[in-house]
Amino acid sequence: MSDLSYPRAESRFALKRLEPFGVEVDFDLRGLQDPADRAAFRDLFWREKLLVFRGQALSEDEQVNVLSAIGDVLGAKGEYREISSDGNLGAGPLCYHSDLSFTPEPFKVLSLQALEVVDDQTWTRFASSLHALQRLPADLRRRVEALDALAGISIVQSHRDIAYELPAYLPQESRPAVIAHPETGEALLYVSEMQTARFEGLEPTQSDALLQELFTYLYAPENVHQHDWRNGDLVIWDNIALQHSRPDLTGCTPRRLQRVAVADKSFFDLCPQFNLGDPRVRAWASGEKLAV
Repeated sequence: MSDLSYPRAESRFALKRLEPFGVEVDFDLRGLQDPADRAAFRDLFWREKLLVFRGQALSEDEQVNVLSAIGDVLGAKGEYREISSDGNLGAGPLCYHSDLSFTPEPFKVLSLQALEVVDDQTWTRFASSLHALQRLPADLRRRVEALDALAGISIVQSHRDIAYELPAYLPQESRPAVIAHPETGEALLYVSEMQTARFEGLEPTQSDALLQELFTYLYAPENVHQHDWRNGDLVIWDNIALQHSRPDLTGCTPRRLQRVAVADKSFFDLCPQFNLGDPRVRAWASGEKLAV
């Protein structure tokens, strides 16, 4: 593996550059116990945003220990600690998104470990909101920096199909379209294919045209890293700086991944209407038409 220079990581990890961002790290994460190693790991993560480890065999508790070096780990209650293509989250494709961007406190860090997969059969793609913003022409960047964007939960997740106007009872959050990363302070383009409903103050056609223009930068091949899953892979990524997507997983079995997140609040903490039996939410989730 080629050397990369980091003040605390260079003497502890063998690193290989991934394209167009992220690093592959040669390290048995069961040994991530020494405080100096954990500090170097955390420093490396926030710098690179995407870390790939091969040949891991971590128990759930061991994966929690690894993620706790970055921040507070979300408890298992009410969350999926294992996802599979024939189980809880289904097999449908997911277009680009950032988990819980439609809430005041999106998840900070996500991790998946391949417990049982067919090597190189499926992938997860990552797009960098940091690099996309840096690639915008100056006039386009200035225009976007002056706008707020509304993100909402979308019932359709396989492709972009979110309404300009969202029912008030559904989770949604308006924030600047360009935000400062809460940990590093870096500027990010915080809009996504799945979840951004509109730019505030723009008419629907104007808003959609601007979003489509931005998506050409966000999801350009030179701004996307594709990870092809193999057994034992552990991938850890910054859920604020990166967006992720996956293909249709129909027939892709086995595909079991162990999931651990760094976050302060769970989905049901942030979206209580999904836990309180709101009939409007039930109707929305089942695809029924309901007056709002």
